[in-house]
Amino acid sequence: LVLRVTRSVGVGNWSRGCGDFDSPPRRASKLGKYWNWRNLRRLVYVYSTCYVIGKHVGELVVCSGPSMYPTIHDGDLVVAERLSVTLRNLRRGDIVGALSPTQPQQLLCKRLTRMEYDRVSNCQVLPTGRIPKGHVYLEGDNAFLSTDSRMFGPVPEGLVQIRLVLRIWPLSRAGWLSSHWFWQGGDQLS
Repeated sequence: LVLRVTRSVGVGNWSRGCGDFDSPPRRASKLGKYWNWRNLRRLVYVYSTCYVIGKHVGELVVCSGPSMYPTIHDGDLVVAERLSVTLRNLRRGDIVGALSPTQPQQLLCKRLTRMEYDRVSNCQVLPTGRIPKGHVYLEGDNAFLSTDSRMFGPVPEGLVQIRLVLRIWPLSRAGWLSSHWFWQGGDQLS
């Protein structure tokens, strides 16, 4: 007895036989069309680049509150840079973002008015009348609506995170907030 095998069971395409073992062709979903290894790698590169720039170079900040009026209004979009803080090139008159000494999760936008060893005459919380080493004095431009160093005293330099340099929104008031670049020497903090 000789058996001839004309079709192999379970392997291949049975489209001309009793049934179809092959599943219908899968349609690529729209999401699957974009999520491949190349695009995932690109996403990782873009995310890590943005993270490094935001952590070490600068970021965009939306300012809220009336304490810096008329210089900065509520809702202004400002470019902030970190290199001046890292290189310790801050000057009197710079607008900085510092962590609040009373609420550490809040970033305060204030003007750096005095630096270590400067005299202060209107601060009740500073009995010696001088800014201690390693501290700065921050004030809002709108003195009546600002909670600043006049209330909580000098702030440690380590709380200063960023320097605000350029307002980009609203366009009608876009312009520089600083007169110097990060590489130009500042008043050299300690």
